[in-house]
Amino acid sequence: MEKPRSGTTADEIADIDRQIAALEEEERASDQRTIFDRDRGKFRKVKKEPLKLNSAADVTIAEPEWLIPGYVPRYGITTLGGEGGTGKTSIICNIAAAVTTGRHPFMLDGIQIPFQGDPEKVLFFSAEDSWKYVLGKRLINNGANMDLIKYLPPSDPNFVDLNLNGELLEQFIAEHKPGLVLLDPIQSFIPENLRMGDRNAMRKCFTPLLGYGETYKTTFIIVVHVNKQSGVYGRKRIADSSDIWDASRSVLMLGETQEKGVRYLTQEKSNYGKLEKTALYTLNDKGIPIFKTYTDKKDRDYVMAESRERNIAPALEDAKMFIVDTLKDQKQMEVSELDSLAKASGISTNALKNAKAALKSEKATHTWGTGNGYTGKKYLIALTASEKPNE
Repeated sequence: MEKPRSGTTADEIADIDRQIAALEEEERASDQRTIFDRDRGKFRKVKKEPLKLNSAADVTIAEPEWLIPGYVPRYGITTLGGEGGTGKTSIICNIAAAVTTGRHPFMLDGIQIPFQGDPEKVLFFSAEDSWKYVLGKRLINNGANMDLIKYLPPSDPNFVDLNLNGELLEQFIAEHKPGLVLLDPIQSFIPENLRMGDRNAMRKCFTPLLGYGETYKTTFIIVVHVNKQSGVYGRKRIADSSDIWDASRSVLMLGETQEKGVRYLTQEKSNYGKLEKTALYTLNDKGIPIFKTYTDKKDRDYVMAESRERNIAPALEDAKMFIVDTLKDQKQMEVSELDSLAKASGISTNALKNAKAALKSEKATHTWGTGNGYTGKKYLIALTASEKPNE
């Protein structure tokens, strides 16, 4: 049908209107309707479904089901966030291994009654790690049943069509009926023409996953990058889109504690109950998470502690350098004199106190008392390399 031209006559316009009316009538009578497919950038025919509203009286009330009790509810979306180096890949491999064997994952190692389930299939889609050099080895190390894990490598030409709201993902889910679908990272499975900051578009993008969960009885864990801005925690830690937080039934966050080598997995959101305790863990040389203990601390506590440490660290280092440089010029001096010099140099009392404690712990300095109650007690400080005089 031609578009009306400038100067079109009344008869021609009437004829175009009749053509439009005929097409509309044809579509009403047909069992198909025309929609615009955003992924393909063109119109296509789809089968009409009768419009029907459900009655709330027909709802069957049920308790939530869990893939991982307390942490990952079934048939919905769980988000796993964390900075690089916190062990996201090791954690999802541990979870995948648990699902394919029916064993409990590491974060349940501390419970008194071990969880045991039926082995289930896992669809594992990763755009960041190599199956040959990383994922395959991590899954085997964690004891996964590799026969129950299916994947599409990023090198496959179809991988670019693996979108959250695309037909390919549903096709794989319908064919394999997995208990779990892993998407790492979520940013790689968003359609190219969609901006993650577009709230309306992102909501529509996540909607199919909720439908797949109910229809095919599958659960989704999506891995996201987090905001690295200092002092940011909770929903603001989810990079690019707050819709990810809103669409998730559970949000898990990974991070590093102030104790060297110890990491944490904390639940920051739970739609189906109280927040579970935070699991502390380490990673061994095979990339296997080793459970240590539970704590009540949350992501906010660790983020704020790290932020305070970052702010304190420069002042502490300046104070330590001042003490060492001052003591280099003389074998020993009274602690009170050192305190006065530090104050005159603009070093805070707390920074000086922490610096003296740090240097003593490092065995870089030593202090001792001299005199008595009659002559007046004095406290001296010197570098460890200096000889301690007779008292």
